[in-house]
Amino acid sequence: MSSINKEMQARTEGMTYALRIAKEKGLEELEKEIKFRNLTGISLNLSRKDLNKASEKIKEMTMDTFTILTVAVLHDEFGFGEKRCQRFIDRMNKKAECMIDDLCTWDDYIKSIKEELNINLQIRWNR
Repeated sequence: MSSINKEMQARTEGMTYALRIAKEKGLEELEKEIKFRNLTGISLNLSRKDLNKASEKIKEMTMDTFTILTVAVLHDEFGFGEKRCQRFIDRMNKKAECMIDDLCTWDDYIKSIKEELNINLQIRWNR
């Protein structure tokens, strides 16, 4: 198949996918899907449901590696012992749960850190 035919097929599949979302879930969901796909650069070949399922392991591994690195730094650099490291882990998990439950956002944490600590942090989103 020529590259022009492949490109046309991809466009047609994209339009079909967009139409299905609009019909089944409405234009607001289609707008969310477009924003999500633009941010992540993820192909239409994966449904959002399949993608969420597949990415769960990556999210878990990211949290595990981040926790290990942070606890190592807190112990080695700042002398945190078992109790203080466990308090940190518990508090971090609680803050993560607040985000999962939509009680706060990354922007809320970033703004609070700036206001309270005068430290500028950002997330390098895939845009």
